[in-house]
Amino acid sequence: MKYPFRQSILVSYLIGAPIGIFAVVATFWVPALFSGEGLSSMLMGAVYGIPAIGLLAAFLIALWWGGKLSAKDIQQGKPLLLVSFRYSLLINSIIWAVFCLILAITSGREGFLLMLPAGIAFPACTAITTLTIGLAIAYCIRGIHRRHRVRNLNMVSE
Repeated sequence: MKYPFRQSILVSYLIGAPIGIFAVVATFWVPALFSGEGLSSMLMGAVYGIPAIGLLAAFLIALWWGGKLSAKDIQQGKPLLLVSFRYSLLINSIIWAVFCLILAITSGREGFLLMLPAGIAFPACTAITTLTIGLAIAYCIRGIHRRHRVRNLNMVSE
């Protein structure tokens, strides 16, 4: 794997991982903050705990894949917003598919009803991350590739 690809994957992890992990943790704690009780967080943990762990594991794997995909897209000269959309779509597709699969396995008959929040979260998260985190990651990766290209041009001219 070439140098800019490794750095692109690193950027994906450095920006995406802390924000994503914080978002998952906040999802479990926000109901408790509003209600002042821990019962809602306990209920969320009982129903969505195992799928959330699968979501986090899939998220860490998807960040690697997304960083690599974004680096290839930037190298091919695709527009920044398209790179951001593809990055966000890939990561959200992977994590929500894993979440729903684990939820279907662990919950039995009522799994379909419990997947309703994931069905709403998938398009919402894809749209929001495309315009925020995904765009920031794509911008940083574009900067890495520009610096790498300039460095290579300087080495050739010397």
